[in-house]
Amino acid sequence: MKHIYENTAKYTKLGSILLVGIYIILLIVFREVMWKDFESHFAVGFTVIILYSSSFFFQHAAEKLPEEKKVDSNYYSAEFPIQELNFQRDVSLIPQTYLVSGSGERLYKINPTIEQPLRRKLSVLNIFRLGMFFPMTYQLKTMDEKLVSTFSIENKFKFMQIKVYDHSHLHLTTIVMPPMSLKNRAIIFDANNEKLLQMEAKSMYGDIDVNNFDGHRLATYRFGIFPYAAHPAFEVQYMNVHVSLAHHLTHTEKLTFTALFYYWTANQ
Repeated sequence: MKHIYENTAKYTKLGSILLVGIYIILLIVFREVMWKDFESHFAVGFTVIILYSSSFFFQHAAEKLPEEKKVDSNYYSAEFPIQELNFQRDVSLIPQTYLVSGSGERLYKINPTIEQPLRRKLSVLNIFRLGMFFPMTYQLKTMDEKLVSTFSIENKFKFMQIKVYDHSHLHLTTIVMPPMSLKNRAIIFDANNEKLLQMEAKSMYGDIDVNNFDGHRLATYRFGIFPYAAHPAFEVQYMNVHVSLAHHLTHTEKLTFTALFYYWTANQ
């Protein structure tokens, strides 16, 4: 979390400076119209103060945390031995998300694949990130850049589709979801197109219990519920995403749920 707070501080400070620069240029170019527009001056000035002060707030939060230790990549390897999913979005132009531990250490990272450089750059715009116009492929990697999994998100017009692959690009599962729905719903198929799971959220907020056809609980997500919220690493983070996983999950199920909940919580 220290890294994420430092990045947030840097980008909010840069944003405030950039806003001041753009506004000064607009004042020079449109001085006859804008010079006496005191409401705009106040609104921009207030925004700049909020942004600039926020940068010090996040920098102070980062300084309170100890230096982040290098994660044990022998344990947190491509075998993906996690028992829960704690998603934390980084502040960056290219989408960057980390799976973190209960104390804030970064364990894995998710971002658009470098093998599609143009689409990776277009992912700067939120409208392209979730595969609405063309397939977007993401990589799940260890912190030392070893590939764990890839998953592609594609709009099939009648439905949204996520295909999940392992580190050797072997197709594992396919997730099918409605393109628009008040509640999250999904059906998961294996590589042979056999139905594995079917699920529907309990509410518009996405609260969901994922059970297999025998009724055994596999995963649980509750909007706004985060068991580590009192830990110093998360005290200033207003939105934390936590998905609890059953201890008996297979490697394929873990990778599938990572891709699915990444998609479902992408805008939180």
